[in-house]
Amino acid sequence: MTRNEYVRHSKEHALSLLKAGRAHEAVAWMMTNMRVSPSFRIPREIHAIGICAAAANDAAGVRAYIEGFV
Repeated sequence: MTRNEYVRHSKEHALSLLKAGRAHEAVAWMMTNMRVSPSFRIPREIHAIGICAAAANDAAGVRAYIEGFV
């Protein structure tokens, strides 16, 4: 599986969790999946955006966090 395929699959699953009202799990899913390989890692500050959005029950913010991965 290429990196793009992996990220796409991760985003699809995270968005399905978000749609089910499970924002915290959606953010956790993306955080976990983006740590699988050193080439996938991003700055911790980016994850803070998702964490804060989930803590505030901000579905639009969580969606933006998830969709921001490329």
